[in-house]
Amino acid sequence: MKKLFFLALITLSFVSCASSLNNEKIDTLKEQQKVLKMTTELNKLQLDYEKEKANNVELSKKAADINVEANIATTEFSTTNASSTVKDAKTTIKRLKEAKSINKKLAKSQKTLSKMERKIAKLQAKIDDCNKRIKFVNNQ
Repeated sequence: MKKLFFLALITLSFVSCASSLNNEKIDTLKEQQKVLKMTTELNKLQLDYEKEKANNVELSKKAADINVEANIATTEFSTTNASSTVKDAKTTIKRLKEAKSINKKLAKSQKTLSKMERKIAKLQAKIDDCNKRIKFVNNQ
């Protein structure tokens, strides 16, 4: 009877130790899965950031060209011919409105880029923190 009791006690302690090791492994795997999801999200954000950056460069070039045209157009008025001055004024108004629109789009694009940079930095910090916790658990 004592041998049976001793054998049952050893078996019970072995099962409890094995389950606690499995729980630690499961927790570690869950953390790694969480890190992988965040890494996927980070990669998606970085792709969106690069697309927006390319769009921003294109808008910058376009805005620079239109701003130059608008600046030149405002200096071309003459008082000798009233009808041509009116036409010039109308085209200048169109160019200025176009410049205003492009500059507004450019500002919006720059604001989006800065927001994306903050999101990327924040997500990277979370990933680094989770990786540190996983390494700490693995070392123990």
